[in-house]
Amino acid sequence: MKRFVMIGCGGFSRRYHVPTLKADKQLQWVGIFDPHPTDAVKELAHQTGAKLVDRIDLLPAADAALITTPHTLHAQHVDFALNKGWATMVDKPFVMHTKDALQLIEKANNKKLLNAVGFNRRMDPGCLKTRELIANGKIGQIRFVQTIQLGYEAGGWFLQPELGGGGAFTGRATHMADIVPWLLQKRPHRVRSRLRPGPAGRVDRGGFIDLEFDQLECQMTCIDQGLHMWDEIRIFGESGFIELRRPLNFPTGWAMQCLSADGQTVVDQVSAQPGEGVVTTNFLNALHQGTAVACSFLDALLSVEIIEAAFESAKSLQAHDANAIELTKK
Repeated sequence: MKRFVMIGCGGFSRRYHVPTLKADKQLQWVGIFDPHPTDAVKELAHQTGAKLVDRIDLLPAADAALITTPHTLHAQHVDFALNKGWATMVDKPFVMHTKDALQLIEKANNKKLLNAVGFNRRMDPGCLKTRELIANGKIGQIRFVQTIQLGYEAGGWFLQPELGGGGAFTGRATHMADIVPWLLQKRPHRVRSRLRPGPAGRVDRGGFIDLEFDQLECQMTCIDQGLHMWDEIRIFGESGFIELRRPLNFPTGWAMQCLSADGQTVVDQVSAQPGEGVVTTNFLNALHQGTAVACSFLDALLSVEIIEAAFESAKSLQAHDANAIELTKK
């Protein structure tokens, strides 16, 4: 029996993690940290027998922790859990800054603690098949990748810079910053981006990120408007094409279709599957059985580097925006 605590218990964690956690008979819920618990959180604490606390240092002794707090708080909460000697899973994004990621990776390794980041796309059947097809050369040399993400949260802490950190880049593009290099099994060597500023006192409205690999470029669009929560990846090879798309009525699952070079023949396809709870299950299997996690802190490092570089690039571009060419109206 493993003693388990939740650090943060918002709507996302109750929807995606809690059903799987409650079904695990090898877990003993001992604590929930939530400084502003809703009635739903209070009821969860009552159902599980977990001690509900409004200060993280009041959490009881445990073996493992799930961290689902606002983005900018991840680093300090992961550090707290590791210092306690707890196996730790944190929802994406891992952390906001590369220096924090490196410190936490080193600490987890030194303490030999199980660690994971909730990048669910690494466990999606469509994404796994795509990675396999690319590795086996089914669409030839990859020449171009395009990702499109539309829509973002409409309210709450997500839009507060001190908690959300950034807008759609932090909350949405971080997924693409993880999955695209993972699919390609390549590391980009250059990042350029343009940010769409948000209203005063609010996070940005997303923007555009270009990743340069050897003989390959990826153009990432991630904005807070359009079809809400649209996700799409297009991968163009010299002898074929792969499209990954999440149906709008699916919270996580991706449909995959691989076409021949003429665009007419379906080489392979995978239907979208719901996939809720897959990252939780993956972490629990690692906790109970010693299996590998799909995405460790180290695996998530590159996504932190890319998004941090994207924000830095956007600042640089904004500083030199005077070089932009204005088109006259006719």
